[in-house]
Amino acid sequence: MFRIPSWNDGAPWILRLFILWSVLASGSLLAQAPDVFLFDLQELGSFGEDNGIYAYSVGTTSCNIGSVELLWHANDSFHPVIGQEMYRYYDGVLEQIGVSWLKHSFCALSLNACGSCQPTDCDTLGIGCSDPYTAALNGQQSNLGPRSQVNAHTGEFPYPIDPPMPPFVTEIDRRLQVAQALIDPALNPNTLYFVSGHYVSPDDAQGGNGDNNVAYRQVTVSDNPASFPLNFVPGSPTESGQPGIQAWQDYDPQVVIEEVRVPGEGLMLLGYKVTDLGGGQWRYDYALYNMNSDRCAGAFTVPVSAQANLSAVGHRGISHHSGEPFSTALWNSAVTPAGVTWATTPFFQDPEANALRWGFMYNYRIITDQPPSDAMATVTLFKPGTPSTVNVPVLAPVGSQVDAPINLVCNQSSAGIDIEWQNPIDYDELIVEKDGLSLTILPGDATTFSDAVTAPGDYQYGVRGVLAGDASVAENCSVTVFDLSISVEDQVAIAGQSSLPVPVLSSFSASVEAYNLSLEFPGDLLDVAEVTLDGTDAGVVGAEQVLVELDDSAIAGYITAQVVFDAGPPYAGQELPAGTDQTILWIEFSVAASGFVDGEERQLSFIDGLGPSQVVNQIIIDGAIMGPARDGATLTFLEQPIFLRGDCNGDDAVNLADVIFGLTYLFAGGVPPQCMKACDTDDTGNVNLTDEIYFLNTLFVPGSPPMPAPVGTAGPDPTPDSLPCS
Repeated sequence: MFRIPSWNDGAPWILRLFILWSVLASGSLLAQAPDVFLFDLQELGSFGEDNGIYAYSVGTTSCNIGSVELLWHANDSFHPVIGQEMYRYYDGVLEQIGVSWLKHSFCALSLNACGSCQPTDCDTLGIGCSDPYTAALNGQQSNLGPRSQVNAHTGEFPYPIDPPMPPFVTEIDRRLQVAQALIDPALNPNTLYFVSGHYVSPDDAQGGNGDNNVAYRQVTVSDNPASFPLNFVPGSPTESGQPGIQAWQDYDPQVVIEEVRVPGEGLMLLGYKVTDLGGGQWRYDYALYNMNSDRCAGAFTVPVSAQANLSAVGHRGISHHSGEPFSTALWNSAVTPAGVTWATTPFFQDPEANALRWGFMYNYRIITDQPPSDAMATVTLFKPGTPSTVNVPVLAPVGSQVDAPINLVCNQSSAGIDIEWQNPIDYDELIVEKDGLSLTILPGDATTFSDAVTAPGDYQYGVRGVLAGDASVAENCSVTVFDLSISVEDQVAIAGQSSLPVPVLSSFSASVEAYNLSLEFPGDLLDVAEVTLDGTDAGVVGAEQVLVELDDSAIAGYITAQVVFDAGPPYAGQELPAGTDQTILWIEFSVAASGFVDGEERQLSFIDGLGPSQVVNQIIIDGAIMGPARDGATLTFLEQPIFLRGDCNGDDAVNLADVIFGLTYLFAGGVPPQCMKACDTDDTGNVNLTDEIYFLNTLFVPGSPPMPAPVGTAGPDPTPDSLPCS
């Protein structure tokens, strides 16, 4: 992380202003956006104890060091929220021991603690201006809201708070809470303590300035059991722009802190320290702090040699409180060839699991007889997205290094996700991971795997090679699973039917550049009359290349179509937009007059490899070839058409609308019925005015003769005639 100079209350004003000017002039913090910067921690509050838990608050002063006024609206969600945390440095390790809810700010004073201020009204913090919040204000329970409703990466949150949270009852509710066992001086000799503050604001976050909204400062704990009040350490300045985890490195030079930047999202920090305990034993301490990642951490893996004897594996976290919805269960640990993994319940099982949420820091420990080596730890993200893991360099008890598989490729197919890779060495076995969690174990010579993924979304797959009990780092690939399906609907084919239209439908969740279709149909019963894109959704886009191959002379006929929307220059980038049940091909058959048993069923299926070009059913999105889900059709061949007598307008219902439709057809030039048999309500083999009169009588005149079959459900004509019905 970049370092920002500390602010000492005793430093001359001119020196403080010069330092701030130097930081701005260097471009480190220069931004064409508002930039709220936590300038000072200036006051401490104590609120007593309840059931062994003590409550505190920290006064904060922020500055807007950006080039745009910072929004500070009291009555909507465009204002900063202010969190407070507490840490202790004990036995060489920094641990988080306290966390508060969030103060919702309500008025910016636009003072000049940061230097030259361009003052504004209460609704904004002016450029270069400061705004103080006392410890009393930051501890005001009625205006403290839950962290769970705030996205620290985007700065977004509902306001007023929604859903409402439980009311505060005791003096400690919602405030910065610390357990007595962690703060009592008599129980914690030789312990250092630190408090920190953290601002989150929507326009600051959207300007990409969310990483400098923190500060920490050293405090002491007074030996007064009534409240164990806190005091700033004289001469210990506010470490402006630095998170609490930075105190570990600042007060212990053996500590290393690495950034864990989630691509396209927030920031976490991993601190670690290796201690030689003597007697061939080493202690590995890791602390993972989530500054502002909304995706959170759901698991943490440290590679460990199979030859290492583990005498201790530990984890420490801090609990949510005051009615926050999240679980407080500690993470489970597991030892695998990949190393030691600590993990909470996965998101898809429990979205409210105890993930490492923003503003929280968890500790992990290993004691073993294996000395440290350079290695790569893995942070597995809790919420879905790409990537699902982030690697970070550490020292770890890894022993020998195992070469990882190479050239890993993930592709969507009709069966799910197909994964392929190459093995640079001979492995004993391979571990396949999905979204950072173990999925399956394969033989050491395997180079392919298929995962039957069904839900659209972003996924990350990894493969580790295992040799002599040690696993390599994971070779990863990411894939976006789209909703891709092609289908044809079941059809009824009538003997001698001259036109049987069969549209091919698609549902795509992304724009499509090209597609291939390959269908098999009963060629002994169907002849192809037409295959076209005209009148389809794909035809509206205007494909530049359409290649159709067909054969209806064999028992198993086929139709293939290869469609490219932008096949050549000038490349305009036309694509079929995402959509549901879009027509992408129109097929028209004629039906044989004989050759089947009445009611015989045959299939219209999507089959790969048909035709001279051996076409495979595929969809092309962003240059990637993907296999769609396929749903073929059942064709039912009948010697006679089936219909519902009286359903003249073909809407599968028999009512007055059918009479109006029939009269309009007969006397007002209306649309001809598709099934004349349905309009022949008196079953005379003719359609005329007497049918409408007969129909009206059955509807409204009691005692009138009922309508002849088929009624209620569709069926064939029990008295065949020459009236057409399609």
